[in-house]
Amino acid sequence: MPSLLESDLKQRVLEENRRLHALENAQYLDRHPEQTNRYQQRILRQTLSEWDRLLARPQAQLLEAGCGTGYLYLPLLQRGYRMTGVDLSDTLIQVLQNRIPDRHRGRSRLVAADIEAFLKEETSDYDGVICSALLHHLYDYETVLAELARRVRPGGLLLIFFEPLRQTIRSPFRFFLHRRLAALDERLYTRSMKRRGIPLIEDGGMADYQRRFGGLCPDRLAAVVRENGMTVLRTTTYCVRRHAWAAWLANQVLGTRNTFNLLARKTQAAGA
Repeated sequence: MPSLLESDLKQRVLEENRRLHALENAQYLDRHPEQTNRYQQRILRQTLSEWDRLLARPQAQLLEAGCGTGYLYLPLLQRGYRMTGVDLSDTLIQVLQNRIPDRHRGRSRLVAADIEAFLKEETSDYDGVICSALLHHLYDYETVLAELARRVRPGGLLLIFFEPLRQTIRSPFRFFLHRRLAALDERLYTRSMKRRGIPLIEDGGMADYQRRFGGLCPDRLAAVVRENGMTVLRTTTYCVRRHAWAAWLANQVLGTRNTFNLLARKTQAAGA
């Protein structure tokens, strides 16, 4: 059982995320072009194509934890999957609801809830579970990930997408160039937001809680899903930047990484 101090900190992280994401509104993806620029869209398309091929269940029932305004949810819905989307922010859930075409609404269910509360209240299993940029916002991400892995049906898939990578600096000079490119990218992004009249939102560190510790370790996440009956199929690392040109330079020229995806398959029931 967590201590009172841990419980208080966990609640503070949750409330800060709720406050921050309530401010994002319909401009969420405008504020986060790193999720939708041309370089990231290529990674997204490749990931979804691999998902389709490996799952091979055209009308599968999927859960997306951290669906936001739908940059993963909508393409999956358009592919014919039956979707349940959960997000802490009722503001972002409403934005996503308004973006869903009428012809797809019958296969979509959206829930505004803390993912831990949702998993306690609902006991459904799924053919596939997607965590999109979710785990680094959580105080106790390992417990949540373990429960999500348990909810995947045998043969189903789990995708952890767009999480900050805890890095090991092997080349100080390359890391210096990596930081300089990041600074330039951010300056141009800030100017663009001001020019477009889109206010920036600073989270102060509590909302992106695991970034305070340098991000997440893919090996640790892999261990958690393996403990819950899954086989890791692929871990992909790459560098995210606000602009596609900066992402291309970071990935193709500098070879630096700051983000990862992890794909796993359920091979047996948890605890078997």
